[in-house]
Amino acid sequence: MQAFTPLEAGDPERVGPYRIVGRLGAGGMGRVYLARSPGGRATAVKVVHEELAEDPAFRARFGREVAAARRVTGPFTAPVVDADPDADLPWLATAHVPGVPLGTAVATHGVWPERSLRALGSGLAEALEAIHRVDVVHRDLKPSNVLLAPDGPRVIDFGISVAADDTKLTTTGAVVGSPGYLPPEQLVGRSVGPAGDVFALGALLAYAATGTGAFGGGPAHGVNYRVVHEDPDLTGLHGELAEVVARCLAKDPLRRPGTLELVEELGRWEEADGTHGTFTRATWLPAPVAADLTALRAAPLPEEAPAAAPADPDLPTVTVGVAPTAVATARLGAPPQRASLAARLRRPALRRRTAVLAAAGTLVTLAVAAALLLPGAFSGSSGGSGGAGGTGSPTATAKQLAVQELWSREQGFNGRPVVAGGKVVVEGGDGALHALDADSGDTEWTYDELGGGADLVGVSDGLVVAYDSSGTVHAVDLDSGKRAWSVGAGPHTAPGTEFNLYLRVVVAGGTVYVNAMYDLPEDDERYGTYAVSALDAATGRLNWTRPVEYGLSHALAVEDGVLYGGMWEKGGTYFYALDADSGDQLWRYRTGEEIGGEVTAIEVSGDTVYAGDSRGVLHAVDAREGTRRWSHQPDVPSVEWFPSLVVTDGVVLGSTGFNDTGYVHAVAADSGKPLWTEQLLGEPVPHATGDGSVLYSSDTGTLYARDLRTGRPPAQTRLSTGDPAAAVDGDRVYFDGGDGRLHAGRISLTST
Repeated sequence: MQAFTPLEAGDPERVGPYRIVGRLGAGGMGRVYLARSPGGRATAVKVVHEELAEDPAFRARFGREVAAARRVTGPFTAPVVDADPDADLPWLATAHVPGVPLGTAVATHGVWPERSLRALGSGLAEALEAIHRVDVVHRDLKPSNVLLAPDGPRVIDFGISVAADDTKLTTTGAVVGSPGYLPPEQLVGRSVGPAGDVFALGALLAYAATGTGAFGGGPAHGVNYRVVHEDPDLTGLHGELAEVVARCLAKDPLRRPGTLELVEELGRWEEADGTHGTFTRATWLPAPVAADLTALRAAPLPEEAPAAAPADPDLPTVTVGVAPTAVATARLGAPPQRASLAARLRRPALRRRTAVLAAAGTLVTLAVAAALLLPGAFSGSSGGSGGAGGTGSPTATAKQLAVQELWSREQGFNGRPVVAGGKVVVEGGDGALHALDADSGDTEWTYDELGGGADLVGVSDGLVVAYDSSGTVHAVDLDSGKRAWSVGAGPHTAPGTEFNLYLRVVVAGGTVYVNAMYDLPEDDERYGTYAVSALDAATGRLNWTRPVEYGLSHALAVEDGVLYGGMWEKGGTYFYALDADSGDQLWRYRTGEEIGGEVTAIEVSGDTVYAGDSRGVLHAVDAREGTRRWSHQPDVPSVEWFPSLVVTDGVVLGSTGFNDTGYVHAVAADSGKPLWTEQLLGEPVPHATGDGSVLYSSDTGTLYARDLRTGRPPAQTRLSTGDPAAAVDGDRVYFDGGDGRLHAGRISLTST
């Protein structure tokens, strides 16, 4: 976001000569601050993340890109005014544009008329011409990198978005950029030039015209497949404008128009009164967007950084970050009303994690019994009337949430820790699995036999399950750290194909279930093929496999001998149930009539299975018959349910997100009736419930507590300076403190 939020503990007071006065947002490259220059000019300062700063290749590339970006001048760019690539944490400063991000404007107010689309396109094309003129290619043009101002759009983040190339971010073969805006030549590993930015411009115009994008939504691999192999959906675009966008989205970069050609074609606009040109009037923006922008720009910028609130000496605190900063527990009263758009625009951007694989929910259940979670700490929260649809009796007593640090260890790790059997298991940055004593943090064992790094799945029947890049699934004894068995990808890889990656792995009852993607020969016109398979863990023998032509979702779960998952087929998108022993289909439930709206989250409770999809719909389906019980779509601009669903005490808890906003939802399990929704400053992850309350965290580093049925009273505390990757077990929380260390803390929730 480009509207400020207050500073938080651990934020710098100064960066170079710039005085930091607020937060503007965050992304994969760094955090952006609102600052004042020595002369008082409002400036946006981006500070690179510490892990990138440690990479010499990144520093060298960053310095080159910044030097080139400083030569960019143009009316539709935010110029780079200062930088220090050699600082401990490299940074660059650009002119501050108090504008609304394009993604926020479209998500809030819907699609744009032709006049506004032409103005947007011609302004972006002129900005790209200025960037390309000095031999810079943006390579990450997307809705959040386009700010809307009264006199036209502004392109930001050129000169830093490509600096991750040749660094540890891409040495594993990852593609840097945003699905739907990456050109097909980049997705197939070819060089990317200015025509790649033209492709992204076409995708931006299609997004503003349709609200969904030219290649749909959902998981990155599905979007990327459609970019490479399918025609764009330009519904909502007509006539000459549709033809221009179609040429921008041509698969062959040589067939795309140049930026000057686009400025001329898109600038051909005549008002009813004969006025020519797209920026000759202040009405180039849709009226609701212009009104929001006026309100936003009228808000005064902070003159001084607000002083941090003193910590309450009677409360336990948790130390996070590089400096020993005590983070005070927030004391909050009744929940606020939904913020106005102008206020919401001041919130920092949500950083969507793009990891392909996550821990299987059937192996590690984060919901724990009320008797185990925070004994006595959650007393005072109302449990409601006992019915699933009851609203409960909201307590008037404010709650105070605190985390007291128990230990921390120098333990770099990837993903979320798994807590089981008195141990904390983490996937280390060194590619090995590590088990630490949950009480002391002492290392119990290290398993380093995974070739090409580890992807931690979870714990099942006393075994830690993970797989490596070759497709081999390993089971490690939780107590000893010794390998119990391993299963390779060969048995489930069909002749004529090559194993590519696992979309999801689940282990249950001595059987390994996988959703996998396979590569086809180079001369095959298809992008890839898919299959869901079951292998015997003891022998590695293939029990059964079911090929799927179009695609499988990331969601997979096993319960009571039934395997639940999501797939795309020619007739639409489906949620299915298979006999876990034979692979025979028990039923299939259609979630959408088109390919692409796949299931993203699954949780089974009793005789009902709950599935969230990438279109924002939560489905409740009879687990035996596959018939619809109910469906619910929250009234928020969200398009995808995130993987973690929790069902407890008659309530379904989950989270959704879209662009720069995340939401936590509580829904009555028996009826689908919405109980409450909470908007957050990051991607929410539900963790645990107990005694009528729920805990969840976000990737902005905050842990929250709410009443399960009413969402009241709110309480929160800071865990980390970034994504905490938190795991909750009883009254303990284990998390990344943003300082390269794994922290353990004790949670308390008390009345104030």
